[in-house]
Formats: sequence, structure tokens, C-alpha cells
Amino acid sequence: MKVELIEVFGSDEMVCNAARVSFGKLASNYSEKSNKGLINYLATHNHISPFFHPQLQFRIECPIYVERQLQKTQVGVAINSISGRYVDFSDTYTHITEWRKQSESSKQGSEGLIDDQQSAFETEYEVIEYCKEAYQKLISLGVCKEQARTILPLCLNTQFIWTGSLAAFIRLCKLRLKPDAQVETKEVVAEMLLFVAKLEGNPFKMSLEAFELCLNTVQSNP
Repeated sequence: MKVELIEVFGSDEMVCNAARVSFGKLASNYSEKSNKGLINYLATHNHISPFFHPQLQFRIECPIYVERQLQKTQVGVAINSISGRYVDFSDTYTHITEWRKQSESSKQGSEGLIDDQQSAFETEYEVIEYCKEAYQKLISLGVCKEQARTILPLCLNTQFIWTGSLAAFIRLCKLRLKPDAQVETKEVVAEMLLFVAKLEGNPFKMSLEAFELCLNTVQSNP
């Protein structure tokens, strides 16, 4: 899985300017402490609209099942993906590194590891190899790519451009870095957050801290 931060538009100052325009004021008229207090107030009282003005753009490569979870955060987000109708990308897959047990307390979660890891790895390998060969066989028969792709598994890697507002990015992080989020999805979102938190000049430091998102958040969500 790969994450690349492509473009950044805006900063904490943009958030403050969007909020202070109600009074015809600019962030530059106020101290850093005052602007930080404003951002904390906006976050605490769920005044989200000022956070929609800054924008972030990422290029992401991950398995289809992770992409689907990232796409569920849709408000303020645009996503364009590579298309299996045009491109044959049937030979890149994300392999599981550890097979987890089904959680006994959650219908959708996992906990601990299964005992027979080797059998699970062998099953994964057999399925991927079979699907790859079947895809190529359909192509050789003259089947169009838009239909041949339907037999490929969810661990097939896809790549896409994720462009979203700071508000959408914050919501994505809050949802997908929760303890019960899928591990593979957490890995991608944690890397996205790491890129933003380590931007030169730290332009979103106040906003990330206001929503309790920072380097410590990434480090506690491997």
C-alpha cells in the first residue's frame, strides 16, 4: 500500500478567516493564541463549515476492500480511480501479513490471530493465482476487460486520487483511526495523517490538535 500527498491548499489561518468573516475580520488582526482559541471553540461546538475551505489531495494505492472503506467518507470528497475497463492491473495484490480471528464481541471486527497461519497463506495464494490465470484466460478468449475484471478478488490493488476538505480529512481520521477500525484501513489513514502532521511549517497544527489528531495519534495507531 502506498500513500502520497500531492497538493495542499490552505492552513489554520484560512480556517480562521472563514470563521471571522462573519464579523468582517481577518485572522491577521488577532494573535496566534486568539486564533488557536477560535479553532478550539469551532471544534468543540461542532462548527464545521470553516474547516471545509482548506483542501488536501492524495494519491493512494491499496486493495479494493480498503478503498471502499475510504470512500464511505463522501461529504467534501472527490475520488477518481484507475479503471479496469481501460487498464489491466490484475497482477498487483496486497497480501495479508497476519490472519486475525473473528471478534466474539463485534460482528465486523477482529481480535487476536488464528493458529493455522500457514493454511490461510496457502489458501490466499491459491485463490489469487487462480483468479489471475482465469482473468488472462478470459482476455485470451476475447472477453472485454470490463467483464473479465469481475472475477478478480478484493485484495487486488487499485489506485486513486483522494481530494477532500480539511473537514472531510478530519472526519476520515476520526472514523478510521478508532480502535475497532480495520487494521489495513488504519494503516493507510495513519500514513495520510502522518504526511499532513509533518508538513513543513505545520500549517494545520491548530486544527489537528483541536480534533486530537497529531503525531501521537499516528504512533498509537500502527
